[in-house]
Amino acid sequence: MSSTRVDRFADGRHRSRPSASSVEGRASSSTRLPASLNRSRVSDAGRIYVEAVLERYLWLPGTPTRTSRRDRQLAGCLYERDVPLATTQSALLLGAARRAFRSESSSPLPRIRTLHYFLPIVDELLEQPVAAHYSEYLEKRLLPLAEAKTEAARAVNVGRYRDPSS
Repeated sequence: MSSTRVDRFADGRHRSRPSASSVEGRASSSTRLPASLNRSRVSDAGRIYVEAVLERYLWLPGTPTRTSRRDRQLAGCLYERDVPLATTQSALLLGAARRAFRSESSSPLPRIRTLHYFLPIVDELLEQPVAAHYSEYLEKRLLPLAEAKTEAARAVNVGRYRDPSS
C-alpha cells in the first residue's frame, strides 16, 4: 500500500504525489541516503527558500523591517507546497508594484503587515505566470523605493542607538 499526499490549490484542483516516507521506502538499500542526511538536505533547501522569500519581503517598499514568526511559517508552507521560488518572488514584486505605482489621486494605503498579503498573488501567478523579464523590470522600478526604505530604517536606527559617550 503506497501512501500519497494530496495538495489542494486555491481553485480546488488537486495534485497527488507520493509522501516522502513512501518514496524513501521504495528506494533500494544501495541508493537510499541515511535518514539524517536526507532530512538535513531537505531542511537546508527549505531554509534557503524561506530566507530568500523573507529577504525579498523585507526589501520591498511598504513592508515591515522585521519578519514575524507567522511570516516564516508561511514561507515554509510555500516551500512545502512546492511553489517555485521565482513565482513567490515575482508575486512579492507584483504586489508591491501594484501598491507603489497606483494612481496619485488614490488615497494612500496602509503598510503591509504580513507576508499573507501576497498569498492571493502567489495563487494568481501559479495559474498565469509572468515573464521573467517583467519581474526584472518591476525590481528595477521598485529599487529606488526599496533604497529609500533602507535609508529611512538606517536613520531611525542611528538615532535610536547613538553612542552615549559622543
